[in-house]
Amino acid sequence: MQKKNTSNTKKLGLFGLVTVATLGATALANAETYTVQKGDTLSAIAKKNGTTVDEIVSKNGIQDANKISIGQNLTINETTEEIMKNMFSLYQESIKQVYSSLDIDVLKSMADEIIHKKRIFLFSYGDTQTTVINFTNKLVKVNIFPTLATQFGEERHISKRMNKDDYALIISYRGQERLLECVQTLTKNHVRIGLITANKKNSLMAYCDDLIMIPDCEKENRISTFYSQLAFQYVLSNLYAIIYHQVND
Repeated sequence: MQKKNTSNTKKLGLFGLVTVATLGATALANAETYTVQKGDTLSAIAKKNGTTVDEIVSKNGIQDANKISIGQNLTINETTEEIMKNMFSLYQESIKQVYSSLDIDVLKSMADEIIHKKRIFLFSYGDTQTTVINFTNKLVKVNIFPTLATQFGEERHISKRMNKDDYALIISYRGQERLLECVQTLTKNHVRIGLITANKKNSLMAYCDDLIMIPDCEKENRISTFYSQLAFQYVLSNLYAIIYHQVND
C-alpha cells in the first residue's frame, strides 16, 4: 500500500506591511515610538518607519490624519508583548472560525478514502507544502504512505497515471489554476478528488468530490500566511485524528 546598523532597522508589525531588516534588541526598543518634528506628515513618518498611515492612525486614535502636532509622540510599532498577545488572539480566533466551518461528514469521507484507497497523492504548493509534508509524516505512523505529487513538478505526469483505485487530495488556499489540467485528467481517469480551500470561486471545485471550505480571513487581516497555514494545520490534524482512530479502532 502506498499510502514542508540599527538606524536602518524596520520592525514588522504583526498586522502591518513592514519589511524586516536587522532585529537587534536596542532597535526594537527604540522603534516603538516616534516624536513628530517640524514639517512632518503622517505619510512621511509612515514611509520613514516602514509602516502605513492607516496603521499609525489606528494605533494612536488619530481623528484627522492631516492634524498632528510638533512634539507629539506616536506609537509606530507593536511591543514584543503586543505581538505575543496578537499571536495568541490570532490562534484562538483562527481555530474558532475554522472549527465552526468544518463539515464532519466530509472529513470522514476524506479519511475513508485515505484509509482504503490503494494509493494517496497530495497536491500543494508554496508554504502550504510544508504543512502538507507534516501531515504526510503523521500518516506514515499509521502505515499510510502518500506521495506529494507536486514536490518535484511532476504533477501532470503523475495525474495521467492515476486511476479509480487512487485518491487525490488538493490543499490550496486560493486554488491553483495550474492544477486545472491535472484535475481534469484525474476526472477522466475516474479518480476521486478532495479539496481543502478558502476560495469560493476556486475553479477546481467543480471537479472535486469532497470539499472542505475554510473561512477566507487572510486578506482581511493582512497577516501573511499565518492564518492559512494555521487553518490547514488544524484541518489536517483533525483529518489525521479521524484516520488514526479508525485505523486503531
